[in-house]
Amino acid sequence: MRLIGQAIKPDIMFDELNKYQINGHFFFQKGDSLAHQSKNVPNLPGVYYILRLARGKIDIVFIGKSGAVLQNGDFIDQSLRNCINNNQGGMKGQQYFEQKMEQEDIDGLDIYWFVTFDDHHQHLPGFVEGQIMQRYFDVNGCLPPWNKEF
Repeated sequence: MRLIGQAIKPDIMFDELNKYQINGHFFFQKGDSLAHQSKNVPNLPGVYYILRLARGKIDIVFIGKSGAVLQNGDFIDQSLRNCINNNQGGMKGQQYFEQKMEQEDIDGLDIYWFVTFDDHHQHLPGFVEGQIMQRYFDVNGCLPPWNKEF
């Protein structure tokens, strides 16, 4: 089954993300190269969430951020693209996503990303991540399944 066409929106719309002009999403399926699929994700700080498409259902499984800011205002850690590709569950993103897809019989992942710190907005990724995590928690009473803690 190949997932193509329009973006699939989650059941919960995070209205607070609509203001970020630099955003997008990509699909990842078994056999895809994560590096190739995520090639248009910028090397900038921001937030992302992952939708699981499995057994005819779509649900949010992860909310994350990239980039930590130091006291002096400089960013450290990874950009959005690097974070998605290099740091998932203690392993490379490609391996982590393939493992999850096999374990949970997932047809595909739809990964949405938003740059929160640029010329238009200077919103710390950790703050924005907290907002959307709180929204998810308010609706579901728990964290997304792949988020172990917050």
